[in-house]
Amino acid sequence: MPLSDVAQALFVEFTSVYRPTMEERLGAGGFVLSTEVDLAISNGEQWLRRQLAELLEQPFAKQQRSPLELFQAAARFPTEALSAAGAPPVIRDHAASAALPGDVYGLAPASSQELTSEAWRAHLAWGASKAQAMAHRVRRPLAGVYSRNLMDRSRIELELHAAGFDVFLLRNLDLVRKAMAGKKPSVAFVDLESPDVDEVVLVLTGAGIRVVAYGPHVDDLGLQRALTLGAADAVPRARFFGRVQEYLPQIV
Repeated sequence: MPLSDVAQALFVEFTSVYRPTMEERLGAGGFVLSTEVDLAISNGEQWLRRQLAELLEQPFAKQQRSPLELFQAAARFPTEALSAAGAPPVIRDHAASAALPGDVYGLAPASSQELTSEAWRAHLAWGASKAQAMAHRVRRPLAGVYSRNLMDRSRIELELHAAGFDVFLLRNLDLVRKAMAGKKPSVAFVDLESPDVDEVVLVLTGAGIRVVAYGPHVDDLGLQRALTLGAADAVPRARFFGRVQEYLPQIV
């Protein structure tokens, strides 16, 4: 079955960026592109092309894995080649280790935003297309966003829609309080530079909602205060926007 335009664009971007991504990450880790590793990358690219084509040919409802999961899985080919050569694992932070435990050399991207901008946009477009197609078939999980920054909200909304979530914009403290009496999001992202942020964190966590707060990396006190108030995570802004989907609960 021929791929839709959106699926074809995603296929082209993901497969074309695979080798450059692996080579770039190998170089960043200080690894030499040996003959064995080069062959492993070629095998990984061929595997990704086959698996991605098979996935995208399926109706959305029958797709058991995401394109990003396949890309991450394809990183196992050079990973296994490095392991066979006795290369030592790299140091990774806790979040990366928990999200991708087998990625001991840091080759797999945590999100499509770590690829090229074209691949990221193709992934978002595919996610939006899937969300629209599935809107009348399943009840989508809900994620809250509290931020006065319009650009931030837009970036988060794109990531959430691509991951299969509906977005609940918590525009002010009063709305946050009222929302807790109705349909509650499973997770809420809170911008620490927004007004009334302490009260917002307290209300959300008091309602049993998992809060992920983000703010300037220089605001150590603000990040720590959010944790003290009950946030599950409090991360620097740059790190958060590179890994938004890591903080989402798994859709079952």
